[in-house]
Amino acid sequence: MLTYADKKMVIALLLAALLGVGLNMYYLSANRQGQSSAVISVDGKVVKTIRLQPGYSGEFKIGDNSGFNIIEYKDGRVRIREADCHDQICVQTGWISTPPQQIVCLPYKVVVKVISDRPAEVDDIVR
Repeated sequence: MLTYADKKMVIALLLAALLGVGLNMYYLSANRQGQSSAVISVDGKVVKTIRLQPGYSGEFKIGDNSGFNIIEYKDGRVRIREADCHDQICVQTGWISTPPQQIVCLPYKVVVKVISDRPAEVDDIVR
């Protein structure tokens, strides 16, 4: 049977363990979040870089009347909202927010790529 002092010790150890787990989870989640940006390039040349962060939004047009893409960014993610290319694959890709995701519009040679100052998580390594 546990004495009163033993019960207090068990409770204190459990609280310390829970606090350690909580701090570890907080530290890991804070470290995973780096500053993300979207790099937009046309024909291999960077035309714009956008910081992706919550509360930061807007859109802009790349191209002219012969061919265009409208790129929208909002709350830490980016997408090609509208394009006048025939296949619409770039529009159908939807929102991206995690490095190294990217959207490619082959007809107009537009690439939207998410980059970060933190290394990307590795799912698996195959040799």
